[in-house]
Amino acid sequence: MSKDNLPPLDPQKGSWDEEAISRRRFLEIGFWVATGAAGLVVGGAGTRFLVGDSLKPKPEQWVKVGEVADLLAGQVHKAIYTVRTYDAWREAEETGLIYCFSDDSAEYTVLDATCSHLGCNVHWQEETSKFACPCHNGAFTREGEVISGPPPAPLRRLQTKIENGVLLALV
Repeated sequence: MSKDNLPPLDPQKGSWDEEAISRRRFLEIGFWVATGAAGLVVGGAGTRFLVGDSLKPKPEQWVKVGEVADLLAGQVHKAIYTVRTYDAWREAEETGLIYCFSDDSAEYTVLDATCSHLGCNVHWQEETSKFACPCHNGAFTREGEVISGPPPAPLRRLQTKIENGVLLALV
C-alpha cells in the first residue's frame, strides 16, 4: 500500500508504517508455507513407501560350490545354488548357476554363469574349452574373458573361501 491509499490517521497515534506486511500478504505467505510443509510430509512418506528397503545394503550370501575333494583339478565343475532375496516388498528364492575350476586343487576360480550381454546362462563346452552363450553366440575363455560376440564385459569372478573342506562362493 502506498501512502496515498492509506486512510487518514490521528496524529496522536503516530504515522503509518509502509514497510509493515499487510494482512492479505501475511495470509498468502502463511498459505504457501503450510502448503509446502504438507507437500514435504506427504512427499517424504510417499518416497519412503516407493523406495522401501531397496537402499539397504544386501547381506553377504555365501553358497556352497562343492566339497574340495570332489572338485578335481583341471576340470570345470558346474554348481547350482539357491539363495533367499529380499526387495522392498517381498521375499523370494533365486536360483543361479556358477562354474568352478582349479589347476592345482589349492586355489579355485569361481565364475558366475550369467552372460554380461543379456543375462543368459552360459554353458561350458568341453570339446572347445570355452563358455558359450546360447542367446547371441557370445564366447568366453575358461577364465571368463570375452572371445567373441556381443558381451561387453567378462564373466563375473566370485570371491571364494574354503571352510571345513567345502568351497564357498560369495554371490
